[in-house]
Amino acid sequence: MKRAIRIFAIVLGMLLVCQLLDAGSSGESKAQRVLEVDDLFRIRDVGDPRVSPDGKWVAYTVTTQDLEKDESNTRIWMMPSAGGEPVPMTAEDKSASRPRWSPDGRYLAFLADPEEGVDQVWTLFREGGEAVQLTDTVQDVEDYRWSPDGQRMVLVLQDPSAEELAKARGEEMKTPPPWVITRRQFKRDYEDYLDSRRTHLYVIDVASKSMTQITSGDFDDSEPAWSPDGKHIAFTSNRTSDPDSNYNTDIWLVAADNTDKGQSLLQVTINPGPDASPAFSPDGEWIAHASATDVDAIVYAVNHLVVVPAAGGQATVLTKELDRNVFTPRFSHDGAAVLVSVEDSGEQYLARVPVDGSAIEHAIGGPRWVGDFDVGGDGRNAAMVSEPQLPPEVFLLADGNLKRLTHTNDEVLAGIRLGEVENVHFKSRDGTEIEGFIIKPPGFETGVRYPTVLRIHGGPMLQYD
Repeated sequence: MKRAIRIFAIVLGMLLVCQLLDAGSSGESKAQRVLEVDDLFRIRDVGDPRVSPDGKWVAYTVTTQDLEKDESNTRIWMMPSAGGEPVPMTAEDKSASRPRWSPDGRYLAFLADPEEGVDQVWTLFREGGEAVQLTDTVQDVEDYRWSPDGQRMVLVLQDPSAEELAKARGEEMKTPPPWVITRRQFKRDYEDYLDSRRTHLYVIDVASKSMTQITSGDFDDSEPAWSPDGKHIAFTSNRTSDPDSNYNTDIWLVAADNTDKGQSLLQVTINPGPDASPAFSPDGEWIAHASATDVDAIVYAVNHLVVVPAAGGQATVLTKELDRNVFTPRFSHDGAAVLVSVEDSGEQYLARVPVDGSAIEHAIGGPRWVGDFDVGGDGRNAAMVSEPQLPPEVFLLADGNLKRLTHTNDEVLAGIRLGEVENVHFKSRDGTEIEGFIIKPPGFETGVRYPTVLRIHGGPMLQYD
């Protein structure tokens, strides 16, 4: 990434500091204790907010950690957008993820596995009742999207492994097969060794549960997005002759009802660098996506926001003058702008980027981190927002007003004193400006020397925020 500022975080050695603090604390300050290691397992992780089509509800996930069992569990909740008490939508003892509203708002779909199975798509009537399993695939459903009319879904499935096929036949493989390496890139972080199995798109009819494969080949296909008329699906794929040798993913278009596994595709983007995260405009004429246009910088290039005609053609870089990464573009409800997360100077804000090229606006700014967000059908936007003293919670942006919806960790944090966070800038030996954070111990006193831990950010990409 081309940037002069590198960010690091300075974190204090809390246990040593606690001893110093406790020795001189007042009775009032002792009403709260300092942060402990076990508190990290008590803090719940909130994420993936989704606004219902009528704007009245926001679905989201809450993940809890069990230190003794060494496992985590994710549950889906629903919160009225007007505020109130959260409603649990899935069982406490079964993990579920990726809540997605049906276009009519009557159903909430999600991913969960049956007993000792693989992740499948389930649907749940919003007003109550038991969840119904929609898919029954041999392998995990990695991702899915409702069609605009709610009658179909597009699924992302990886080719099944030998073990998965054997299990589907009711057989047990006593000895796992050996890894056979046939690819230039044989391993990837967080995925382990890579084999020749690829990820493709399938369309399932919700009523009949019949499924059709719509892409194929020795390529990985991901990030599907339906066109508003439901006729096409945009997706991300590196379909060069040797995908393992480059980062050249493009946006492609495939007919949603094709029966030849995607033999006829339209290549929408031609940038030799990575293009990803496609999102259709409300009228279906444009596709917004993230794009790294500096090919020589490879993975260190800045991610820009680009719009391109859905039928292919001249692309327009909307953030050409912005030397900052953008993520997850989504068109606004009226199609006049694209919303994106932008990382900048230790913060990550939600930006509104007008498609006519006018000035970029901060939809949600300030000393915050804005992560996952969703654009509701009525113009309301839900977003994950975190602040120095606040773990990520769901906020709602409506008519320019930002309102906090969830209070998941309030009870845990109520009895804990947190340190003040200070943003600092200073010069390196060669004059380069360095930016960082100082996290001060609770009860910090100027002039007192405290034990300090220095945490240096590796680079030169992304940031601490």
